[in-house]
Amino acid sequence: MAAGRRLPLAALGFAVAAALSAWNPLAAPFGLVVGLAAAVLALRALMDPQRRAWSAAALAIALGAAVASAFVLALTAGVVRDTGEVVVAAPAPEEVARELDAAAARTRAARERAEAERRKLEGR
Repeated sequence: MAAGRRLPLAALGFAVAAALSAWNPLAAPFGLVVGLAAAVLALRALMDPQRRAWSAAALAIALGAAVASAFVLALTAGVVRDTGEVVVAAPAPEEVARELDAAAARTRAARERAEAERRKLEGR
């Protein structure tokens, strides 16, 4: 098979690979790049009238994968997600102070023993 005849199939293979990696935020950048590269290959492959159906399918899948990857990247970056709601609410200062005092009370004996041991070791 000549190299020109394999171009539509290569474009289709790359387009499918881009579509498979478009859904994952870690793989979406690769899906975007591979999708755009597959679209370029598909456009070049459209010149062959015998394989035009394969080339058109590759172009459609590649562009869809590139758009899906861009959308996943935008969602991951928080472009569409800004609802104005606080995702994690900060506790009140009184609650923080109460928690720290409780933790200090629980660990007071151990801290005093450690301090006494440190002083004993320094005295040697």
